[in-house]
Amino acid sequence: MARREGDTVTMKIDVQELKREGQIDVAEVVSLPRVAELVVDIEAVDDVHVSVHATYRQPLIEVDGCLRTVVHYRCSRCLGSFARPLEAPLHETYTLSADSVDDEIRQVADDEIDLTPELEQAMFLAIDERPLCSETCRGLCPVCGCNRNERDCSCDTHTIDPRLEALKGLLSDGPSE
Repeated sequence: MARREGDTVTMKIDVQELKREGQIDVAEVVSLPRVAELVVDIEAVDDVHVSVHATYRQPLIEVDGCLRTVVHYRCSRCLGSFARPLEAPLHETYTLSADSVDDEIRQVADDEIDLTPELEQAMFLAIDERPLCSETCRGLCPVCGCNRNERDCSCDTHTIDPRLEALKGLLSDGPSE
């Protein structure tokens, strides 16, 4: 069940309904603006389409699903904007018993499970670390700053290691003896 909390639309599973039914399927559209706020190379994230299948097997609750959205990135080479679809799997295990809790099994504190943190985590794991608008992106010129995908510049981008700068004067432009 999706609920609005501020600018975020959260996704929650009703544990009592799940216990009665044994399994439920939930499909919602949620908003996860924190992803764009926390990742420098992301300008925005479209609404996220989430579909999950939850199964109750005393005392465990298994939640499997998938989330789909479009992420609006800023290219890490040329700083241009581009969008790319993102799809990420979701698999979480919860328990109603404190005895079953471990690193991979979380305890359900209320009569509902808020999947929002797990959805954000799945997105963080699936986003591009260094997004590129294309594999052939040439980036920005380090001298004049022009986008080399749009035009060529005549800047000299060959740099000399400052530690070797003094040796440059020892080399002659003429033929060697």
